[in-house]
Amino acid sequence: MKKLPNTLILADLHLDLWHKAGLNPLDLVDFDAVELMIIAGDLTNKPLTRWKQALALIGERLPLERVHIVPGNHDYYDFQLDGDARLADIAQTAGANFAQKAEIKCATTRYLCCTLWTDMLSGYGTLEENAAEAARIMNDYYRIRIARPAFRKARPLDTVERHRDHVAWLEAKLSEPFNSETVVVTHHAPHPFALAPQSPVPQAYASDLSDLINRYRPHRWLYGHTHLATEFKIGMTTLRNVSIGYPSKATSGRDDRWAAALGDSE
Repeated sequence: MKKLPNTLILADLHLDLWHKAGLNPLDLVDFDAVELMIIAGDLTNKPLTRWKQALALIGERLPLERVHIVPGNHDYYDFQLDGDARLADIAQTAGANFAQKAEIKCATTRYLCCTLWTDMLSGYGTLEENAAEAARIMNDYYRIRIARPAFRKARPLDTVERHRDHVAWLEAKLSEPFNSETVVVTHHAPHPFALAPQSPVPQAYASDLSDLINRYRPHRWLYGHTHLATEFKIGMTTLRNVSIGYPSKATSGRDDRWAAALGDSE
């Protein structure tokens, strides 16, 4: 069984799907050394009914006050894009922390956390064409709702609006003086290099934030969503996927899916 580092950052646990498959990815590793855990999105679908159970499973291995949850797109399924206050309440009631647009400081490192979403510009058409394609293909726009001002399905331009808000928050935080290591943690990817060649619907998975990255040069940027093990550099910044992924992709003894997270000890 692999020991985990003091700081564990991972994405795409999808614990409800593992539970349905009769499996548990948490059984593959030893949490004894973990002092800080950041889940970079996609803890479960249907958070109103499933987050509590998922957090209880994590709490069997790690005190939940050490756990910080950044919501991913799946964490809004059968729920509301404008429901962060409710998600924060669920996390905090369980004893964990909600990390939407959150700065976490641990030892000499700060972690800047948000969902990110995308600008819908990484596709093969205009913003309007890419948004229309994403609306047709992505489950996000069938399963996520907007509650205010009128209850309706979320649209790609709703998530583009969130993306712009999250990028503005990141830029404001990155511009603040900080004399040690900065790590950005998001669910969506900040660069198209995170995607496989000819990836379908790339506009729903990654944006090109090269200018932001090169301007502020965070030490690392860790992301999920793509479920594709990649690591690359943009300027001085290392970007890496930390997805665990779906149980349908599991193979015998598949604790190597944790390997992306094991480099995150301080």
